[in-house]
Amino acid sequence: MTPVPSSKTSATHDLWQHFRLLAMRTIYFGSGLVIAGSGLYSLLASNWLAGLALLCVSSGFFIIGFLYRNELAPQWINFLVICCLGTLVSVSMKSAGILGVYWMYPILAMVFFMFDKTIFVLVIMLIYALFAAVIYQVLPFDYAWRVAVSMLVLIGVGAAFLVMMSSMQKRLFAAAATDSLTGCYKREYLSDFVQAAVEKAMKQKQPLALVQIDMDSFQALNDRYGYLLGDKVLAETARRLLNVAREGDCVIRSNGAEFIAIFPNTTFEEATELANEMLDRIRLEPYAVKSLTVTVTASGGLALYRARQHWSEWLEAADAALFQAKSQGRNRLKVAQ
Repeated sequence: MTPVPSSKTSATHDLWQHFRLLAMRTIYFGSGLVIAGSGLYSLLASNWLAGLALLCVSSGFFIIGFLYRNELAPQWINFLVICCLGTLVSVSMKSAGILGVYWMYPILAMVFFMFDKTIFVLVIMLIYALFAAVIYQVLPFDYAWRVAVSMLVLIGVGAAFLVMMSSMQKRLFAAAATDSLTGCYKREYLSDFVQAAVEKAMKQKQPLALVQIDMDSFQALNDRYGYLLGDKVLAETARRLLNVAREGDCVIRSNGAEFIAIFPNTTFEEATELANEMLDRIRLEPYAVKSLTVTVTASGGLALYRARQHWSEWLEAADAALFQAKSQGRNRLKVAQ
């Protein structure tokens, strides 16, 4: 099946982003308070230039925190913030020596929340190189190398934390979004996947298709053999559909014995072949459940996404094609006009 969509509506994605947002608020306002306190201390010590400079910097942190209190700030702003903090810590190390070193560790910890995984490694190594260069200038070598190693340990622990969070996020989404009986995604996430597929297709100018498949007379099967056998047939049907689906395709159990398969970057001819293969897997292979063998058919409605078409209209087109297949005798595939 397809990986988790980049849509902001997925539950675990929202949870992680919300956690990052809370962390960033703490970083912006917390750093602003600490820097403001340092500025007031400098003013009381009659160091007017340094005090005013620190108060200006703290004001910038408060402004950023206020402007981005409800959303994550752009990466370039975070980069400026971390560079500013790194510079202040470097100045502190040069003036206070070993006492200034302790400020490095919270700065390194902040990086794990401030940047996406795509640029995290680059930023963390730049910050580490800056701090290491300053450390070797202000501290004896015997102290400097120990501090440098401890920073590497912190970076390693933080990187392991990010990897674990990413893995946990995927597992949480799978647990929340996957139907326990069929292994397909739940109907609640249908709009998420459809919107994400449409956005990607429009952005990359790729063809996109969708097939809606409904098993024929499934209620009669349940009435005759019982719901336990019906569940076995549903689970086996889902397995067959998933076996046909390619990497990047998405299969969703939309309702009862109805499934929807989304085919990204797929031409009409390819989508028709995939949809027919899915129907063939259902109707040409009898279902063996314990001592019973039953034959099931299915109908399908195929719709190719059209430019500037709303995603709901695309779904309605596939649904209309499925209704046409049902009304014309079932056990067939119809294409939306």
